[in-house]
Amino acid sequence: MKASPRKIVGSIAILMFSFVLIMNPNLTYASSQNISVDSDNDRIKNIHDMFRDDLTNPTQILKYQLLLDGLDETQTQPIVKQTVKQDVLDDVRDFYIINSFYDEPYVYVQRTAKMLAIGDHCYVYVLNSLIDSQGLSGATLVAENWRNEFENKIYPNDILYFGNPDGNLGDIDGDYNVTILLASLDAGVAGYFDPNNEYPGPNSNQREMVYVDYFTTYGVLAHEFQHLIHYNYDTAEFWWLDEGCAELAKYLNGYDTTNNLTSFASSYFATNPDDSLLYWNYNEAGGKNVRIDYGGAYMFVFYMAEKYGNAAIKDMVASTSVGPVSVETALQGLGHSIDFNDLYLNWITALYIDDPSFGGGLYGYENLDISMSYNLVSTFPASLTDRLNRFYGIYALKLDSPPDVQMLEITPPSSYSLGISIAVHNASGWTVKTSVHSTDILEFIEGTLVDTVYVITSIMTSSTPTIPSNSPITDQFGLGYSDSLDYTMVPGSPINIDSYLMDYQTSTWDFSLADVYIEDENGTEITDGSGVDVYVQFKETATSTVYTSIELNYLAISFWYVDISLQSFDEAEYSISIIASGSSQYGREDLGLLNVEHVLIVDKPTISKDDEISFHVYGNASYTQLDGWPAFTAYAEVRVIIYDDEGTVVETYDLYYISSANRWESVLIEMGDHYGEFYAAVRISYSGRTVLSSNSDIFMIEGSTPSPTNRISSPFLYGALILVIVLVIPILRRKTK
Repeated sequence: MKASPRKIVGSIAILMFSFVLIMNPNLTYASSQNISVDSDNDRIKNIHDMFRDDLTNPTQILKYQLLLDGLDETQTQPIVKQTVKQDVLDDVRDFYIINSFYDEPYVYVQRTAKMLAIGDHCYVYVLNSLIDSQGLSGATLVAENWRNEFENKIYPNDILYFGNPDGNLGDIDGDYNVTILLASLDAGVAGYFDPNNEYPGPNSNQREMVYVDYFTTYGVLAHEFQHLIHYNYDTAEFWWLDEGCAELAKYLNGYDTTNNLTSFASSYFATNPDDSLLYWNYNEAGGKNVRIDYGGAYMFVFYMAEKYGNAAIKDMVASTSVGPVSVETALQGLGHSIDFNDLYLNWITALYIDDPSFGGGLYGYENLDISMSYNLVSTFPASLTDRLNRFYGIYALKLDSPPDVQMLEITPPSSYSLGISIAVHNASGWTVKTSVHSTDILEFIEGTLVDTVYVITSIMTSSTPTIPSNSPITDQFGLGYSDSLDYTMVPGSPINIDSYLMDYQTSTWDFSLADVYIEDENGTEITDGSGVDVYVQFKETATSTVYTSIELNYLAISFWYVDISLQSFDEAEYSISIIASGSSQYGREDLGLLNVEHVLIVDKPTISKDDEISFHVYGNASYTQLDGWPAFTAYAEVRVIIYDDEGTVVETYDLYYISSANRWESVLIEMGDHYGEFYAAVRISYSGRTVLSSNSDIFMIEGSTPSPTNRISSPFLYGALILVIVLVIPILRRKTK
């Protein structure tokens, strides 16, 4: 029996398709891409369960879902804008709207609405069902009131602090007006912004718009309009920061605050300060009410706006970075040399002592007052055990009538660092000391006629924090890391560090302290038999982080001393202190500042051509002592950057240290899809420092077509080829019979 032409054609098609798969350099196959799918799905399911626990934040749920799913083909199509587009009064049109917020995932329906008010920057539509129930004249009056509030207050105030509603995404409909749809929303939802409207596609109204409940307050519109602006600049901003800005929008417009405090701040956050600033709660087991997050985020963004101005908020919104990084980027871009951790420690101090009259105004609010909860300690010595600290949450102690001199010891968290703010008050006012400890935690609380002390702690990272996850989109929810810490406060008498000799040789990194003479308050020398530990502390001035503490030795002929190498230290400026502590005696002497610098010179790279399109790169660092040569070669990040003749970066590749050759080498680099003259430079990053070499000699690449790379893995290819053979050969055999 002969094979039909259709079968033969089908077989040939399969063969051709397989050939295309084998030869196509742009197709990839990742055999491990489905690993952890179950755990990812479980996490996503848990998140959706949390969404159902709190139905009142559809804006963030819609943002989250769009980020998780990604834009589909319809949403990435080019937008065809009308050259002139403008709605007119009494227009009637259908809008996509969420049917019910009790249903998750959401279901969209179309509802008819009529435009009853128009302004210079807005259209106000009202659902026909509301016009029928409220009457046309009543609905028109309500729509006009919404228009007036938006035009006279909300629009100018929100764009001043947060930016243009078109942001980076641009104007989807060619009409600068914002549509406000007054609707009847269920499940306690007062309003929402739907990011799907910013793209073409199903369920999109393809216009800048917000939805507001007909019977709610004007503050909801200010809040949701901020979400619209923020999304147009940064589609992936973390919930806490976006909601903090949206709550600030209420204050800026004079809505929904009492003494400039939102109810979420005064009734929820003030009594639950341990909640993490960086995570969004939801009501999970052992969790917190989500309204605490709104309150904490509002207080943080309010503080930032008050201390650094509307430009800081506007630049933060405009930043495409997210969370703490966007805060830091905005402030440093305005010339404020402060990192997020120092800002955070200043903020939590301001929450408690609330006194802007000193310290440049950083430790208090000018325009609001809040009463934060704390744990009172009034008898000393004191020992508190198993005190809950959360990741960027607050634990606060108020010491009432404490002794003038006492030692504070805290067990460090098992992970991360601990941020500490100690605020001491007497008749002269407040003094504040902040630090971040990654080692044993010992602080001295000292003053004269002290009446009040606040000790405020928070688990933190030693540098700018991020959500500790590979998927911040899904893992920004919950409570974050927590630990139970012990606090010990012991009164004591002062120790005087009378004299010392300090020396540091920058060329060899040799540091020494010698002839450190210490005596107690009676003038008696402190020796190694006095039950007192003496050590030198190095604290990074830029970040307030205690880098390390090193114990001193004692000899009768030379008193206390230490000789160490700072070769392994990060490049930084350090404040140096001698600290002495015993069971009831404590002393501290600040020695000054010390700058640790390393020598790192990266050699000019060598290019070794293999053919017209292929080459190797060899590089080296001619001199370095960063923690020793073996550690440097093991941990330095070394990359070669390839530039074209106009200085544009075209490729970057890793270099690998080859111990036998004592140099860094690339794998074979093929640039068959390039043609022309090129040069290279080697970049080495290590210990917080990055150095770029001088440029290599110019070399020529004579390619014409892209070289095959990243082909589908062999197991898949072999399987496809075998399948073709199994299908085609029997057909061809039958054809020859």
